[in-house]
Amino acid sequence: MCSFAKRKILLAILAVAFTCSSALRMRGEPYEGLRYRNTRPNLNNRDASASGRIIGGQEAVEASAPWQVTLQNIYGNHFCGGAIIHDRFVVTAASCVSGLQKSWVKVVTSTNDWMGLAWQYDVSEIIVHCNFDKPLYHNDIALLKLSTLIAYDDKTKNITIADEDELVAGETLTMTGWGSATEGGAYPNALKQLKVKYLPYAQCRSAYSNSEDVDMGHLCTTSRNGEGACHGDTGGPLVNEQGQLVGIGNWGVPCGRGFPDVFAKLSFYADWIRSTINGCRQT
Repeated sequence: MCSFAKRKILLAILAVAFTCSSALRMRGEPYEGLRYRNTRPNLNNRDASASGRIIGGQEAVEASAPWQVTLQNIYGNHFCGGAIIHDRFVVTAASCVSGLQKSWVKVVTSTNDWMGLAWQYDVSEIIVHCNFDKPLYHNDIALLKLSTLIAYDDKTKNITIADEDELVAGETLTMTGWGSATEGGAYPNALKQLKVKYLPYAQCRSAYSNSEDVDMGHLCTTSRNGEGACHGDTGGPLVNEQGQLVGIGNWGVPCGRGFPDVFAKLSFYADWIRSTINGCRQT
């Protein structure tokens, strides 16, 4: 089959994935936080062994990802992930918190069970990148400033941001989260993790037919077909083997359908993160 025909087939498959299934963030959909701001947790779903959005992954060992947080609405329902990067700051995806009032978001730490006993923090400020979604899917990053300092312990630690330029093709990274295993499914209680492989920028764009939806501010990963990201784990951390933060979940074609998962590349936004934490809002 000629390359042109293959390209047409790939484009058709991609179009179906984005319009007929449900991508992590489809065009025209409400942002993740707005979509789930009034949902309540399903108290009848307490199966900690349930399969998580990290399809093909495994339950994370207690305190193995102490920087992981769950973002919850006022009813205590998980809707996104995030990572502790400072005594009062959590980094997440802008699509998780854009349009939300700070009183609608609670940051919960120190737990592998998002419905279990944990520390809860109020948010004093939501700081969304000023160029978020300009164009769509770009600059999908935000910081949450907490009302009080985070109380560190064995289950709660911050994480440093790595230099992405040191990543090499095929390098093993780890993603964690509580998202659903199926479209519209309930979130599992137990935190899940999945080992994935780093996919360089050019190869990632090629997998998405050179779409401008993938830009230099993104970092991509691959995994076996049937493994990967699904709803509920946008904003969650991607960590290298040295325990450094390299990405924050942004978008992709769920759930484990063979397309790369796309993250905000933290090294690309390192200056924005530092200046924002230090009180400057220049990008």
